This record gives sequence, C-alpha cells and structure tokens, in this order.
Amino acid sequence: MVNHEHVDLIPGTEIMNEDGKADKALIPRPSSDPNDPLNWSTTWKLTVMASQWLFTWISVTGALSIAPMFPLLGHEFHLNNNQLSLLTGITVITLGFANFIIVPLSNIFGRRAISLVFSVLIMLTCIWEALATSHRSLLAARALNGLVCATSESIPVQMIADMFFLHERGLWTGVYFTGYFLGAFLGPVMSGTIAAHHGWKSFFWLETGLSAFAIFMIAFTFPETKYHRNHRSTPSRPSQSVETGLTNNTEPGQIEKEVSHIRGHESESSSIIPPPVGKGRPSRHQFKPFQAPDPRWKTFILRDTWTPIKVFANPIIFWAGLMLAGPADLVLFFNITESVVLAAPPYNFNPAQVGYTNFAFVVGALLGLATAGPYSDWVAARATRKNGGVREAEMRLPALWLYMAVTTLSFVLGGLAYQRQWAWGHIVVWGYGFAGLSVTTVPTICIAYAIDCYKPISGEIMVVATVCKNFIAFSYSYWVFDLAHESKDGWITPAMVIFACTVAPALFAFPLYFGLGKRIRTWSRHSDVHRMEEII
Repeated sequence: MVNHEHVDLIPGTEIMNEDGKADKALIPRPSSDPNDPLNWSTTWKLTVMASQWLFTWISVTGALSIAPMFPLLGHEFHLNNNQLSLLTGITVITLGFANFIIVPLSNIFGRRAISLVFSVLIMLTCIWEALATSHRSLLAARALNGLVCATSESIPVQMIADMFFLHERGLWTGVYFTGYFLGAFLGPVMSGTIAAHHGWKSFFWLETGLSAFAIFMIAFTFPETKYHRNHRSTPSRPSQSVETGLTNNTEPGQIEKEVSHIRGHESESSSIIPPPVGKGRPSRHQFKPFQAPDPRWKTFILRDTWTPIKVFANPIIFWAGLMLAGPADLVLFFNITESVVLAAPPYNFNPAQVGYTNFAFVVGALLGLATAGPYSDWVAARATRKNGGVREAEMRLPALWLYMAVTTLSFVLGGLAYQRQWAWGHIVVWGYGFAGLSVTTVPTICIAYAIDCYKPISGEIMVVATVCKNFIAFSYSYWVFDLAHESKDGWITPAMVIFACTVAPALFAFPLYFGLGKRIRTWSRHSDVHRMEEII
C-alpha cells in the first residue's frame, strides 16, 4: 500500500482497507434518539423497505402495462398506433415531471402523509381508467395516473436516504430498481392475460384492488422516515470503529475519508454516548397519518425545485441521467411496439401471448441484477489494488463496456428481427431479453457512479435521471410509428435513431474515465450540494 497522507480526498475518492473495503463512517451521523430512522432495528428497516417496494411495484404495474391491450383499445375507441402509444407516453411524461412537486411536498409534510394521500389518488385514477368510455377520458385518466404514481420514483429514494447510511444506499437503491423494473416487466404479462380473458377494463379493476391494498399497507407498515438531526445538541460517535473528529465544518468529501486517518482517540470521546444503531423503533407519533408541516417549508420549496435544475448543468449527473434514459427507453420502444408487431401477421399473437413475451424482459433483468453489482465491484476492486488502495469513483466505469455491447446487440438484432419478420423467438430473446439485461445494468452502474460523486443529493440525481428518461420516452410516442412506416428501412430506422441517442452519451464515459471525471469532481468539491443533506 502507498502512503495515503498526501492523497487528495475529494468527493468520490476513497481509501481502502487491506481487505479491499472502504473505511466507512456512519454518515449521516445518527442521533441518540431510538426513534431516529437511522437507529431503527433491521426488522423495522426491512419492513419499511418491503412496504415501499410493494407500493412501487403496484404503482408501476398500473402505469406502464397497457401495451398488450392496444389491439382491444384500438378496436373499441377506433385509435391509430400514435393515439395508442400516447396512452403510454402521456403517463410517462407526467410520471417524470411530477417529482418537481412531490419532492418538496414530501419534505414539508413528510413521506408518510404524501404516500397515503397519493395512494388514495392512485386508486381513484384506476377507477376512472376502468370506467372510461372514450379515448379522451382514458387519456386524461392516464395523465393523472402518471402524476400520482410519480411517488414511486421519488419517495422510495428519499426513504432510503432517511433510513440507511451512505455506504448502504447503493445496495438498497438496487433493490428499489428491482421492484420498479419488475413492475414494468411483469405488469404487461398480467394485463395481456387478464384483457384476453376478461376484457381490458378488468385489468384496471385489479389495479384498483391492488391500490386499495397499498393504502392499508402504507397505513400500517410505513411510519414517517423524515427526521431532522441537530448534531450540535446531540453529538454522537458513529461507531466503535469510527472516530468522531468530524464536524459540520469538515471539508466536503472528507467526511467519509478522514476516518481512515484519525484513529486512536477513543479516550477523548468516552463521554459521548454512542447512538443505539440497530436497536431503535418508530414511535407512535411517527405513525400519525399527518405530521405538522415543516416550518422551513420555504427553504424546501426553493431547494427542491432549484437544486434539480442546477444539477442538470453538472456533466456527471446529466450524463448519468442520459445513461438511465437510453436503456430504459429501449425497453419502452419494444413495449409500445410489441402489440403492433406481434399481433399482426405473420405472428398473429393475442393479447395474452403478447403479454407473455414480457417474461423475456424479466429474465434479462434478473440476470443483469445478479451480475452488474458483483462485476462492477470486481472491476473497481482490481483497479483499486493497482492504484495502491486508493479508489476513484471512475474505476467502476469499465464495467460498462460489456453491457453496452449487449445494448448494441439488442438494438441491432431487435430492429432487424422486427423488419425482416424473423421467427418470434429471435425478437423475444435478442430484442426483449437483451433489453431487460441492459436496463438493469447500464443505469445501475452509471447512477451508482453519480451517487459516489455526489452522495448527499441522491434524491435529486434520481429526479434528473427520471426527467431525462421520461421526457425522451414521451417524444417516442409521437414519431416512432410514423418514422417506421415512412422509412424505406422500416423498423430499422427508428431502432437506429434510438440506438444513436443511447450510444452517443455512452462514449462520454471514455473522457470521464481518463481524467475528466476527477477534474469535474475537483471543480465541484466546494459545492453546497455536499452539505445539502444536513438540513433535512
């Protein structure tokens, strides 16, 4: 190991132990209150996580699963392909931009109150969808459904930041992504099967029932996780293995790093009571349906609306957003076109069969979730050993090359299979399966990289990423079908346009890896975003 005394510990740079793991402080610093969500027992944390995971799955299932029903909806309301795809597109656009409203609301009124109110609204929009008797009515219901289901893209990320320490958030963010994408992939299987046997309205009645279940689940298993810690009045030692010489005045980025260099002062802090990490539980007050609004509401409105706009200008965060958008919108391309292609000759699939093809997304996604984390960790660990035990955030980026190759194959082979009408197995395996693998690997690596660089604003990073994803996805509903029908190359043309929009940002990974990423982190090391979490 090299001498680490003169290592420039900017945000995203970490000193590793001999066992290859980073020295981790408990950041944010927990208070001495057992009701502090950071101090809750593992059982309570898993209960709350499971509650939000199921809520996310239910929300996404209803919002992004109507593609297999397009033939039935088109027949009943006399719709063309663009009008049908807009039923998904309008949901996607409201799903993304609603977070500019939901994030400040959840910081002012609390995660629990907003989740309860919006879960009721989700149920009401599902009822509206089931009762819709015209395209205009269904379109309006879909827009409102996306607006209220947007809690699935913001509240879980905030909840993870409330309950888990910085070094734990990568794992639980991955668990959240699993629930989100399983909802997007398994939902079409459900909707196609139910619509084929019982009509398209039956699926929305099922979603109404699931939404009602979500209301009771949140009421009984999701206490308030927003908690303000006054560290000046309640100082605490992070753990037996982490020293306490860190204050709010510590250089941004060094909060996690300096613990490697400040050992051996246990006697000086023996009077400080260690927090009851892992021994606490929610209080009865935290189960109240509504909390008093935070008196700092003006601060939250300004911060939560301005910060995502400001961080859009950060190259690393904007790039991570585009890298989430590319693979996610590849899946959307196949999602909005699957009925048009597979329900037509030579395949002639019924809605149930179209829905079953989405199992390919699930298989690919599960393979991606099983491999992306270990593989990127192995790539970063190998580079860290070569670098003398100093890990830079960019060291995980080479893991992208393999998965971007899979993404490329999905575009090329999927587009060719569509246009040349290959056997349906080729569409399902090379198109859908590889797309599922891509969407759970490329975004996981890139979002993890952005969070490594700017950990205190993980929620804002997800807002930027979802806005990028959903804005681009909304545009697809307008031109994908027209471009395919007007181009002499058919489906190959829109596939290649989307391919270019996905691969072009991926090329930016090379300058990030070869020095630009660390320069950007150095330039922004004094930014107030590294201290932003303290006011929550």
